[in-house]
Amino acid sequence: DILLTHGPPAGVGDFTKNGEYAGCVDLLEEVQCRVKPLYHCFGHIHEANGVYSDGTTTFINAAICNSAYKARQPAYVVDLPKRMFPPNVYTEPSSNSPML
Repeated sequence: DILLTHGPPAGVGDFTKNGEYAGCVDLLEEVQCRVKPLYHCFGHIHEANGVYSDGTTTFINAAICNSAYKARQPAYVVDLPKRMFPPNVYTEPSSNSPML
C-alpha cells in the first residue's frame, strides 16, 4: 500500500530549482507498471515538496527542508483506509504462540 524511497520517480515531484527533472525513469516504471501502491512517499528534491497523483498512486514529496536545508516545508499526514486481510495472508497470533 505504501512505497518509501529516497528519491522521486521521473516527472513527479522531481523538478529542481535549476529547471531540470531529476527523478528516476526506472523507478517510475516500477511504480506504475508493477508495484502500483496507493501512496509513494519520497523526498530528496527539496524544492518540489507537494502531493501529486496519476489516478492510481498518490505521490508525496515529503521533503520538509527547503533548498537552503531549513525545515520550512509543510509535513503531510496520511490517513490510510482500514484494510481487511484475507485469512491466508494474516492471522492473529494465539496467546500460546512463542514470541520471536
